[in-house]
Amino acid sequence: MAPLAIASCSILLLVPCAQGQGQGQPPEAPEEGQPPEASEDALTMRLSEGGCGAFAGLVAATAGVGEAFHKQIGSDLGLTILCPDDQAVAAFIPRLNDLTVDEQGVVLLYHGLTMAYSQELLRLVKLEVSTLDGEQMLTIRHHGGRVIVSSSPPSSRNEARITKTVVDDVHLAIYLIDAVLIPTERKPNPDFSFWDVVLPLGLVVIGLSALFLLWHALVYICSLACRLRRWCKDRAAAYATAARVTPQGQGQQ
Repeated sequence: MAPLAIASCSILLLVPCAQGQGQGQPPEAPEEGQPPEASEDALTMRLSEGGCGAFAGLVAATAGVGEAFHKQIGSDLGLTILCPDDQAVAAFIPRLNDLTVDEQGVVLLYHGLTMAYSQELLRLVKLEVSTLDGEQMLTIRHHGGRVIVSSSPPSSRNEARITKTVVDDVHLAIYLIDAVLIPTERKPNPDFSFWDVVLPLGLVVIGLSALFLLWHALVYICSLACRLRRWCKDRAAAYATAARVTPQGQGQQ
C-alpha cells in the first residue's frame, strides 16, 4: 500500500505543474507575412472603431463584399477602403434600399481600391485608381488643402472628402470620407448583328451611287443645253444670211 500511496501523491503534484506551464505559454503568433486584418471580423471591427460602423454593417450583411475585401488584403498590392461615415450612410440608406442586392454590392465594392495607398502617396499626386467592382475608376485629387475623391471623370455631384486616416498599413489603408460614392451608370454594350453593319454600309453605297448618277444627269443636261444654244445660234445666223441674200436676188431680176 505504501508504494501505491506515494505514486498517487506524485501524480497529484504533477497535474498543477502541467497546468501552470500551459497557462504561462504565450499565444500563438500569426503566420509570417499574414496581414493583421486577415479575418473579416477583424476588418469589421477596425471599420467600426474608425467611425464607420454603419458601413461595416453593410459590408458584413452583403454577400461577397467582405470576402472580396478579405481576399484583396491578402494580395501583394493590398486594399484601400474609402469608408463613408455613419452620417453619410444614414443619408444614403433610402436610396440604397431602392437598389437590388447586386447593385448594393457594386456600391460597396466601389469604395474599395485595388491597392493600399499610403497617406503620403494620396497627398503627393493626382491619381486615377481602380475599384474592386472591376469596371469603375475613381479620381483622387487635391483642393484647398484637402484630398478629394470623385468619380472618373471628376464630378462635383459625386465626390467626397477624406476627413480621417483610420489605418495606414502595408496591406490595408482605411480612410474616412464624408459622403457615399455612387458608381456611374454603365452604358450597355449593344449586340451587333450582321444587318447592323451591312445596312448602314448599303445606305452609304446607295447614297453615293445616287450622287454619282445625279452628277452625270446634270452633266448631260448641261451638254444638251449647250448644244441647243449652239443650234439656235446656227439657225439664227442662217436666217440672217437668207434675209440678206433675198433682196439682192430680187434687185438683179
